[in-house]
Amino acid sequence: MAYRINEKECLKCGLCVTECPEGAIVVDDKVTEPDGLVLFTTRIDQDKCTEFGTCQSHEWWCPAKAIEKV
Repeated sequence: MAYRINEKECLKCGLCVTECPEGAIVVDDKVTEPDGLVLFTTRIDQDKCTEFGTCQSHEWWCPAKAIEKV
């Protein structure tokens, strides 16, 4: 069982990056909008992910619920 971030659902808020206990969610790109909003393009590093499912057990981590099993 592996996990991925559904890019269509992702809000690009970056909460998952700071909350993953394994440090498996990494930032590929960071963009600051003209109004100051910072958007993060993220992915799950499968080499670091323990596939324990912690990222899905805490719904507040991802307000969009964009982390899914594949």
